[in-house]
Amino acid sequence: MTWFDVAPPYGDGHAEQLLGKSLGARRKDVVICSKFGISRPNVSFAAQVLRPLARRAVSLVPGLRQVARRSRGTGENTGIAPGEIEAWLDESLRQLGTDYLDVFAFHEPSLASVANGEMYGALQSLVAKGKIRAVSIAGPPEVLAAAASAGHSPDVVQFPDSPFDDAAGAVRGLPWGRAPLMVTHGVLGSGALQRLKSIDGAKQERLSAVARRWGVAGDRWEPESLLRFAFANNPSGLVLLSMFGERHLDANVAVAELGLKPGFVEEFQEILSEGGSGA
Repeated sequence: MTWFDVAPPYGDGHAEQLLGKSLGARRKDVVICSKFGISRPNVSFAAQVLRPLARRAVSLVPGLRQVARRSRGTGENTGIAPGEIEAWLDESLRQLGTDYLDVFAFHEPSLASVANGEMYGALQSLVAKGKIRAVSIAGPPEVLAAAASAGHSPDVVQFPDSPFDDAAGAVRGLPWGRAPLMVTHGVLGSGALQRLKSIDGAKQERLSAVARRWGVAGDRWEPESLLRFAFANNPSGLVLLSMFGERHLDANVAVAELGLKPGFVEEFQEILSEGGSGA
């Protein structure tokens, strides 16, 4: 794994600094994507003290993870002017302990700001200075559609994708001047797993039968099916997967090493698209 995705608000505002310290001299061997547009959260001293206890509780009761995630400070999206972008970049570079970013992403921009040509001019000036190597937009498909309609083609686009919406298919079909690298995420953390588990029994049995036929382990068919979808639905791009321990790492790597299974994705989505899902 060589792509590391961070942003100022991640990890209560500490993710960039922690990543930079952990990479050290290996920085040149990886790709770092950070973002601008959402500020670091203001985490109280009490919350900082309680964080280790919360992490321990989540490790003992994994079901608390969603509750903990919702309770975290996520920073504020207050809007940003083109002239402010370089200051955001400089702060991220300081936090990361590096003098350049491989990818710099506009983080959850509004429809108006993502269509603003001055924003792209400011970003391209940072490319010319050598401070960033690629321009990105990280947001939902409707934001990416606004950028494409305005004639802007970022180098990289990042967005959530799941078999319930096939966002990757929609983004591929946008009128890009040149096709961007697609980075997808959220196949397990955006509610898709819960939706899959809530589907009515008859349809669930059909889905699990398809999964078994394609070699998916019976006791983990829901998460593994979603992981297989994520890789197969973005075959020429990158898939971001969260990991909270070695078990998750091993499971994700095992699915990634299986290779692409487009036929599986087509069968799975065909059943999901039928009426009466119960989800």
